[in-house]
Amino acid sequence: MVSCMMRQSDEKHILGTASTEILLWSSRRDLIAVSNSSGEVFLRRLSWSKVWKLPKTGDGIKVTAIVWRPDSVVLAVGYSSGDVTLVDVESGNIVHTFNPCGEAITALSWENSITSINKEAENFLLPDLLPQPSKVNSSKLDTGSMLEGYKGLKNEELLSLLWIGLKNGLVYGYAFGLFPCCLLKLSELSGLNETIGTVRSICPNGDHSQLCILADVRAGRSEVLLITVDTPLITYCLKELYGLGVLYRQISGLMDCLISAQKALQEAWEDALVDLESKMVRYDNNDGQSSLSVDLMELLMFGHAGIKLEKFLVTDLTDKGLKRIGQAVELSYSNMQKLLIKHIVCANYQLSHYLTQLCGLAKQEDRFSCLGLQVNLCLNACRAAGSFTAKTAELQQVIDGSIKYLKTFFRWLYVTILRLSDEPIPPELATSTQQDVRFIANFLAKDFETDGQVRLDRIGQYLRNEPLTSIASSKTRPWDMLAETCPTITNFPESDLFQPRAERSLVQEFTHLEQQVKASFEAIPSAVGQTASLPFMTNLTLDCQSDGLDKIKIISRSINQPKDRCNLIGLTNSTTPSSGFYLFEFASEKERKNLTRAAFFSFKRCNHLPPGEYKLSDMQFYNDEIMSILLLTEENTNSIFLQLSLALLREQLAPIMSRRGPFNSSFQSDLFASSFRVFNDFQATALGLSSSRKVAAIFSAAKRKVRIFDMEVEEEEDVEDEDQDIEDVSDLSQEISKDGGNQKDVSDVDMAVSP
Repeated sequence: MVSCMMRQSDEKHILGTASTEILLWSSRRDLIAVSNSSGEVFLRRLSWSKVWKLPKTGDGIKVTAIVWRPDSVVLAVGYSSGDVTLVDVESGNIVHTFNPCGEAITALSWENSITSINKEAENFLLPDLLPQPSKVNSSKLDTGSMLEGYKGLKNEELLSLLWIGLKNGLVYGYAFGLFPCCLLKLSELSGLNETIGTVRSICPNGDHSQLCILADVRAGRSEVLLITVDTPLITYCLKELYGLGVLYRQISGLMDCLISAQKALQEAWEDALVDLESKMVRYDNNDGQSSLSVDLMELLMFGHAGIKLEKFLVTDLTDKGLKRIGQAVELSYSNMQKLLIKHIVCANYQLSHYLTQLCGLAKQEDRFSCLGLQVNLCLNACRAAGSFTAKTAELQQVIDGSIKYLKTFFRWLYVTILRLSDEPIPPELATSTQQDVRFIANFLAKDFETDGQVRLDRIGQYLRNEPLTSIASSKTRPWDMLAETCPTITNFPESDLFQPRAERSLVQEFTHLEQQVKASFEAIPSAVGQTASLPFMTNLTLDCQSDGLDKIKIISRSINQPKDRCNLIGLTNSTTPSSGFYLFEFASEKERKNLTRAAFFSFKRCNHLPPGEYKLSDMQFYNDEIMSILLLTEENTNSIFLQLSLALLREQLAPIMSRRGPFNSSFQSDLFASSFRVFNDFQATALGLSSSRKVAAIFSAAKRKVRIFDMEVEEEEDVEDEDQDIEDVSDLSQEISKDGGNQKDVSDVDMAVSP
């Protein structure tokens, strides 16, 4: 008999108006993730002190699932909006957010492979990873936060797969929680005429070769499906998927870096010209017949300013204002050049490096073609990265030219304002060359205005998602200059060389790059999912309304012992009251492959449990040996905490002969409780267990109070108290029966010390 002593160590009251909905202990740390009805997520310690809080994502959006990464470094949170958020446990920062297909998340499971890949020398597919680009220092934006967050996802020796179940019957697999590598369409796999609905539970085995899934039948019936899905390609290509996952993680981080750096570039450009251009626009709007560029050209050619222009220069613009704006523009342009060189160019070079490696993998068709990786799509992504590189170099040339033009233009305007104001002109500014005059005249004629609007530079058009209004000369575009020097390059249109488009802006080139990178990996999930098969399926009719299936308690656990590898799924037969629960065992070792056993366990056949109707409040697997159940009596006066031996439960499981068809339990199996506890003053409704920390958290009915219990307390502890408080289990059951479930004078008792 398995003994599981327990003793209360603490009791906490939960403040706020939102009620607790999901709680999940970490398997490796003294941390518990808790979500509430408002859509917030809290991380708490064993003492119930708050570590960090993840705010709600929107009004009416609920947290529907939570799962820890196996090493407890990252927490995955699923929402009713379809978003999945990965959170760094140490800092509470959001590492990554994605939405598989817009449907509500209904189930999450995160499992490691049982074999290490990173340590095996022959399994290294890629050279050492490059260091990430430096952070963008900006008061408004910090692109380093995303890259810092990705550090929590690195250095994994095992391939971990995050499985996501959706409301529409789809199951997605994400390697490392980032790389979409598998898509299972359960309706197509089952071959049923009816569409499979909400995925309630996903339980993978240790080598990623099989999933045990519980889902609804979308037909308005109180019926669920228990199915096993074999995914042999994942096991066969474990090493290849690991390499692709590492590449995808690096590429995703660099793409996020490029997005953030471009936002910072846009901000720097807007800060530089907003003051000056607004003043120029005001001048233009004063008189619909005049043009600022024409008036300035007349001033340059004839040295005479009209009354309107003179007033604008002396009164509105002023020499001090122009000097201040000129310094701001010069500083802003300098920041833009730093952003381009240190961040965008650096990140894009690294991106090109990884995309080249991706092309190399794709050319190993004997290993990667079965995964849906196509050479032509990877080459298109490489070319798009090259085109973005060329456009970045072109923008650097435009910034250099703009600095030269604007410096000369501001100097001429400054001298003109001083002359009109009868102020002394510094000797170093008194003279100007004929080349300066040509620069200014060319700037006023070509670059000053666009479609009647004042545009003081040509940088802004590169930062908009639209074609360029003023295309740079081929003599200044670096790629065209190289093509002119080496004409043979143009003779290879189908080569791996990139093909930049002169009319595209920087944003357009990046959008094209995003599309090509996405297309490179887009076929992989479907290719892997199409190789899956469904060897076992049974439907189970439950005693509840069809709209009450979300209240059915479902638990799952994967056991990966050397001589015992199986998946266990337990579920109740109804919502309230519940007469018992089903337990299914799906064997996964080679000797018992695809052997499924099941049984229904009735509370009426439980030893020491008095007769009556019970509501199953919660159920959890404590570890590979113990299953915990929380019951509430029919009168809602007492709560009972049961500890069941999984070994005894599994001994009573019977094989399911038919692999397809309804499951019928012909008999009710006995329940043997190894220990239990009765709560007389505490209506317990939710349960959180951590076998590694040997603790349990039990919530009250209103979920405003939580009690923390130490599990597996040694019998030697507090011997005197035990002698006074522990009663024989059989005597206790008789006393409960006599009181008819109303034990007003019986204190909380169990096979341990009462609190």
